[in-house]
Amino acid sequence: MKSLRIVSLLTTVIFLTGCIHFHPSSTKTGQGFPAELKDYYSYPRKPVHPAIKVLKEEKRYVVKEVTFDLHLPQDLIERPIDEMRKEVEEKIKSNDQKGARDLELEYSVKVDYYQAKGEGKKPVILVSPILGGNMIVIWFARYFASHGMNAAIVHRRKPKYDPKRELNQVEKYLRKSIMRTRQALDWILDQPEVDPEKVGSFGISYGGMVNILTAAVEPRIHCHIVAMAGGPLADVIVDSKEKAIRKYVRSAAKDAGYTPESLREGLKEAIRSDTLALAPYVDRSNVLFVIAFFDRVVGRRYSENLWRALGKPEVIYTPLGHYSTLLTIPYLRSKALRFYRSRFYPRKKWWNYFFSKS
Repeated sequence: MKSLRIVSLLTTVIFLTGCIHFHPSSTKTGQGFPAELKDYYSYPRKPVHPAIKVLKEEKRYVVKEVTFDLHLPQDLIERPIDEMRKEVEEKIKSNDQKGARDLELEYSVKVDYYQAKGEGKKPVILVSPILGGNMIVIWFARYFASHGMNAAIVHRRKPKYDPKRELNQVEKYLRKSIMRTRQALDWILDQPEVDPEKVGSFGISYGGMVNILTAAVEPRIHCHIVAMAGGPLADVIVDSKEKAIRKYVRSAAKDAGYTPESLREGLKEAIRSDTLALAPYVDRSNVLFVIAFFDRVVGRRYSENLWRALGKPEVIYTPLGHYSTLLTIPYLRSKALRFYRSRFYPRKKWWNYFFSKS
């Protein structure tokens, strides 16, 4: 109880000291997406046969687990699907549930779908997990669903660097992440309770980076909230001050025969799906960006790099670090809901009532 009061007090102090909120001009940005890139991120269009399981029912929403096959172009298929399915079965038999779930995500799309109750079509928010985790994003998905918006957490396999393979494995992982989200959206937009004209995305940290990449590629998503993301990705990976990440990157680089600097250069050559490269194709007027002033994981300068590449959209600065910004979740959830509502249900300016055509 005492610890809860301390957290509440800290949160109140944060609100009182204030997050800086900057609104840009409403000028739209966003270049036309090249046909070459459209082809690069396209995937085989095939019928899906989802397995749907109800996980939980709450007063205002129902949570369903939806699973179906992931369809990839030939150059992204690294192992036969039947071989992976067999390995999943073996892992289940040996009681390696975590390993089975992880491998299954290599060839399937898995969505935790928070279906808001009530009549009529409703908006939907695509939620991208943090490096494959979902604890934080669950809080946001529940909040959106409790306020009349469908929400979908699109799971993906946690990235694992294999020193025996080439650096383009990072690019392949990014490209698969985009295709997985797009295929999840294909299924979601077929649901009768979803309004296809009111689709948003939400992502924190790595989830925010995937959001930017998907936002550039996918025109059916109309507005985006991106928190504590950055670029270029090679610099974010190599320069992170987070001890666990730094240790993992240094170890993986050493095993593969790279120095930190040669790894940086190798990644820059290998990563085509970079946040800074695709940011110009996103309309800044439909983006809300969040930057943690003392971020040591992504790095404030790399967050600001991405913010500038997006054309300086609406931004919130929190006076905290990457993880401590989670103390502002009540504030950020409220801001997120207000942002989505402003895009899905825009209000007329007062002067429109005088000059609108009858």
